[in-house]
Amino acid sequence: MSSKTEKGITISSGNEAHMKKRIQRASAYIFAVLLVFAVSLTSILLVRGAIVDERQREAENILFYYREKIVLQLQGTVNEATALAQTVHTAQSAQADASAWFETAAVPLLQRPEVCMVALFEGDILGLILPQDKYGSLDGKELRDFSYIYTMSKVVKELVVEGPVVLQNDPEGQEVFLFLQPIVEEGAYLGQVAVALDRDYVLGQLGLENLSAQGYDYELWRVEPQNGNKEIVASSQAGADFSQAQKTAFNLPTQWTLSIQPRSGWLSVGQRLGLALLCILIQVLLLSLLFLLRRTLRQNRLLAEAGRMDQATGLCSRKGFTAALDGWLHEGGVPVTLFFFSLEGYAQAVRLIGPDKEEEYLQSIRPRLNDYIRSPFLAGRLDESSYLVALREEMDEQKRDDFAKGLSLELLLQVRIGGEKSFLMARYQYLCCTPDQGGAADQISELIRAYYRQVAAESPVRMLTEKCRQLIEGKSDVVFDEYTDLEMMELSKTFNRYRRQVEQLAYSDPVFSVGNRLKFLRDTNMLISYDKKRQFSLFCVDICSFSQYNELFSAEIGDEILHEVLRRLSRPFGSYLYRINGDVFLGVSLSGEGSASFADRLQSLFAEPVVAGALSFTLQVRISACMYPEHGKTPSELLDHIQSALRFAKESDRVVTVYNGQLDEMIHTEADILRRLKEAIQDGTLEVWYQPIMRLCENRYTAAEALSRLPDGKGGFFSAGQVISLAERNGIVEELGDYVLRRACLFMREHGEALGLTRMGVNLSVQQLLVGNSAGHLLNLIRSTGIDPRLVTLEITESVLIQSIDQAAQALEKLRQAGVHIALDDFGVGYSSLNYLSNLPADIIKIDRSLTRQILTSPKQDALLKSIVKMAAINGLSVVAEGVETRAEQQAIAKSCVHYIQGYFYARPMPEEELRRFLSP
Repeated sequence: MSSKTEKGITISSGNEAHMKKRIQRASAYIFAVLLVFAVSLTSILLVRGAIVDERQREAENILFYYREKIVLQLQGTVNEATALAQTVHTAQSAQADASAWFETAAVPLLQRPEVCMVALFEGDILGLILPQDKYGSLDGKELRDFSYIYTMSKVVKELVVEGPVVLQNDPEGQEVFLFLQPIVEEGAYLGQVAVALDRDYVLGQLGLENLSAQGYDYELWRVEPQNGNKEIVASSQAGADFSQAQKTAFNLPTQWTLSIQPRSGWLSVGQRLGLALLCILIQVLLLSLLFLLRRTLRQNRLLAEAGRMDQATGLCSRKGFTAALDGWLHEGGVPVTLFFFSLEGYAQAVRLIGPDKEEEYLQSIRPRLNDYIRSPFLAGRLDESSYLVALREEMDEQKRDDFAKGLSLELLLQVRIGGEKSFLMARYQYLCCTPDQGGAADQISELIRAYYRQVAAESPVRMLTEKCRQLIEGKSDVVFDEYTDLEMMELSKTFNRYRRQVEQLAYSDPVFSVGNRLKFLRDTNMLISYDKKRQFSLFCVDICSFSQYNELFSAEIGDEILHEVLRRLSRPFGSYLYRINGDVFLGVSLSGEGSASFADRLQSLFAEPVVAGALSFTLQVRISACMYPEHGKTPSELLDHIQSALRFAKESDRVVTVYNGQLDEMIHTEADILRRLKEAIQDGTLEVWYQPIMRLCENRYTAAEALSRLPDGKGGFFSAGQVISLAERNGIVEELGDYVLRRACLFMREHGEALGLTRMGVNLSVQQLLVGNSAGHLLNLIRSTGIDPRLVTLEITESVLIQSIDQAAQALEKLRQAGVHIALDDFGVGYSSLNYLSNLPADIIKIDRSLTRQILTSPKQDALLKSIVKMAAINGLSVVAEGVETRAEQQAIAKSCVHYIQGYFYARPMPEEELRRFLSP
């Protein structure tokens, strides 16, 4: 009875174990099916996303066409306001009755059925509105009595389109589109013209119904500028949800947006059916793979039961690895390299990560080895933290070391300590196995002993100290390695974080989080060091006249613009983007694309206006390019050459400039000019020539202008403008200016009175004015030559003075108080506003050649010259006309009552001796 009971219990226990296995197997099958479903569903979602992306790209192309068409129609084809505004401006310029001209031009326009109203504002007052029978009561009202859009037209000084709206005082309540064109002259608002067109006519011209024919729903809307509300202009389906639609925005100048989406959705019925079939096919394939995987796992399980496999990793046990290695050694042939890897501190690490993470790590080791090793290999686990790998391949010492380093990375164990990730890296040792060194067990033991001898000889603290010393010495390739000891590993990570923070401060722009000049030099040096044969291109992007945005608006607006520029440039350059100056950006391209086409792509990035706050700006950029190694072997050479190309682009007013041999020759020429200039100043051999100036009321020469002349060594002279520009860029313009001023003053002291000269003019660079105590320095120099400061006239370019007036005004006033005369040179090239003449610290204005040469052909220029002379007389300024070359010019200019004339008609610039002969009685 007792034996039967025991047998029954045994049978019951066996059934329970069998049932448990069946449950586990069923759970695995269910999990596998769910996994297959999840993978197939993910794949289908990816394919669906690709199809939708393609259709959305098609929609983007359609949007681009309609955006351009809408802007063209509203600003050009249906816009009648601009032509009327031009008519009014022409009448005002001719001092005719602008209202009469406007009415004459507007009456035929009103006969067109789509034109509902035309109006003329003279200044802020409504001067005339047609038709009078409907809107005549509005005549004489002020701009503020109308909607905000009229005032907006005055503020932005460009065409404003608004609609659909209902006109004020319109009894019919007809919806129209308003076209408001301001009348502007030299930046001043004079008034505006308003034209109202029928809503249906305008929408018909936009052709939006064609979108419906193409299978798209559409919605055109704009942002109401006064309250920011969304105002729908036109829609193919009222109340439709366009949240998933493709959109494009444009400015008129308020923001308008066109949204479109396929009427049947982004996926068609056929595409949905195809995706369903594809999902089924993927599921069948995955189930087949799972079946094969099950068979493989069963075979591995059988092998582990034989005692030759490590169940946790699927690798050989020590016994199985030793037996397999013995077999390789007995076969001979290809050499076998044996590698030993040890994860020191593994026991401490697994206590931190827990059993589940440990199991996940151990099971990942075999797939990692299969992915990493391409040659025949054996792999085994000796104990919980040690592994053996045998590789059958011809390998030299360097190749063995590279393989060991790579595999140690594959065995990396991630540990989270204190909420932060740390990594436990395997240390290694290797040896080349041969049959004559004994069996596999002996060679494994020898390898392990060699490993521990090496560990005992190394000190992690000493190695860490040495790396810190290298970092202090300025080496940039220092890497704080991972250590097997967790505490040392944490210390190493701390050093690495600190170094990255320091590098971030040194190599990054703190405001825009982009690399700076130092980072560019470091990155390109690394690129070149890594592969000297690899070609790459550099592109420099400069925002034209960027300072005006800071000056006219605010620094915050300027920063918003720069942020948007960086965002756009990051598309083609990625992490190889740098800000090397305030508005100058540098990018490295590894794409191999030609410089011209790449530069065109960069240009296209700025086709869309940049929006900063409530403002919209269209940026103009200049681009320069050079290539490695064609245009430079080092980062410094490349930077110098691309900056030279950018400077050439600015000077020649080009949009795109690629560095070439011509620029290289220009750089060499500039270097030669700079060398000769420094030597000539130091040796006192720089020539100073003089051009006499005729005083008309006395009919004699009473003044002269001193001009520097640098010999080119070939019997001629370098361009004075080029010499001065180089001196300014290289910081020696002050030395040059002092040299010319001293020579001119000495000439006046020795010969001025005898030659009848009462003033000597010397050109002054703005850099000389902006240095500390510039006025005191210049006065000391003049007085040191022994002449009266009243005999000296310092000439400064008008546009440069206006740009630096705040800094230069105090110095100029001090010079004037000492008796020095100040002349505005090149008047008429820069700002040329007569309104500020009374506020400038100047005694003389010198009218530029660009104004005087048109005196015979342009009555307008003749009138302008006379106006300048009259205004100068009111402000007590003398007037010099420069660049007079013919008798006809001299006679015409003399009639305008200028005080002095300077030009080739009287005399060209000449050396001192020649001037003395020329002016001698």
